[in-house]
Amino acid sequence: MPSPSRTPGRRRAPGRVRRLPDGFPGLGASWAVKSAAGLCVVGGAAVALTVPAEQADAEADTSPAASVATAALVQRSGFEAASRSRADRDDPAPAVAAPTGSRPVQPAPVGVAGVKAVAKPKPTETAASSGGSSSAAAPTGSWSGKTTARCTNIGLIPNAVGICSAVDSLFGPPTIGGRRATADEHGTGQAIDFMISGASQGDAIAAWVQQNVGKFNVKYLIWQQRYWAPGEGWSTMEDRGSPTANHYDHVHVTVNY
Repeated sequence: MPSPSRTPGRRRAPGRVRRLPDGFPGLGASWAVKSAAGLCVVGGAAVALTVPAEQADAEADTSPAASVATAALVQRSGFEAASRSRADRDDPAPAVAAPTGSRPVQPAPVGVAGVKAVAKPKPTETAASSGGSSSAAAPTGSWSGKTTARCTNIGLIPNAVGICSAVDSLFGPPTIGGRRATADEHGTGQAIDFMISGASQGDAIAAWVQQNVGKFNVKYLIWQQRYWAPGEGWSTMEDRGSPTANHYDHVHVTVNY
């Protein structure tokens, strides 16, 4: 029996022919084979592009061992590049030290060294504050109301005895002058002369009298050639020719009846 006719130019390979499973279209199988071949070509091109320049310049080696070594080199280069990229992204930036002198500087203390702040004293009316040159303040103590022997036997009226005893108790002036045979307030017992041991004592007595004018009904006082009356300021008097006549060695006080 004659053999079937064959297409000229095509010969079947010897051995058993492996067929695709039933239902797999012939065109699809051919397309799959071509696609796989295309992928291999593209993959080879990609591998060729990733080979370092120094490897491309080396002599080409087409042996299987060289191909395996080239693939390993490409893979390791990719891993190293990825590791460097990850390290650059994950590592924190180095700390930067502050420049010298950038910290705030505490200012130097301002003020006079060795001087402590003290509470401001309460204002008191003194001869200086009323226009005089004295700076001594009157004592803070008060008169007990008891008269003294030096003030009860010098011919003074009651108001004069009271203020004389208060000044005597608080300041203790060396000498106190009272009534005498003159035509002024000394002749009526209204005036007292407090002879002083120093200008500071005179300042203190004058200041205290100013603070107590209402209690003893003070009319006026004279101290250091100056005249003062309640509701008025200090006024300079004419020169009478001597320290005693100008009231530099005593404070003169006159009270009303």
